[in-house]
Amino acid sequence: MLDIHTRASARCQPPVIRNPEFLRIELAPLFDGKILVSLTATTVDEQEPQLLDQEIACDRVASIDEIIALIRTHVRVLPESVASSLLEGGNA
Repeated sequence: MLDIHTRASARCQPPVIRNPEFLRIELAPLFDGKILVSLTATTVDEQEPQLLDQEIACDRVASIDEIIALIRTHVRVLPESVASSLLEGGNA
């Protein structure tokens, strides 16, 4: 199970997206030698039969280590036991 932590906005705690269907990581080379990294989560709308995309992070980085750090900042993989208890309505 993945927990996705979105970007923090001014004076607000960033929301957590639970059970995303997909996590998309887009990489694009920039003219200055850096890499544009975009993280997007796709979830299923519980009210309408549609998929919803939400931008998680978008940043310019200089190395693969910075890409990994960005992913680690926003994506957390939970152990199966914790994920099961969350799905059953328990607290972890």
